[in-house]
Amino acid sequence: MSDRLKSKVVIVTGGTSGMGEAAVRRLAGEGATVIVGARDKARGEAVVAEISADGGKAAFVPTDVTREEDVARLV
Repeated sequence: MSDRLKSKVVIVTGGTSGMGEAAVRRLAGEGATVIVGARDKARGEAVVAEISADGGKAAFVPTDVTREEDVARLV
């Protein structure tokens, strides 16, 4: 794991699948603390657990980007 992004916090929506999940894993691998926002709670928690098991820092926030209150909570 690199420490290039160690002091950064990054929010990724759609971070539980596809390109969003790939971005989350890459950013965590570069040392960023990653906040994963997505609708699928079980998958979000699983992604965060996998990142944590690999030594990364991540948290999951259930988020539906069509709901203003969800986005506010995410940020």
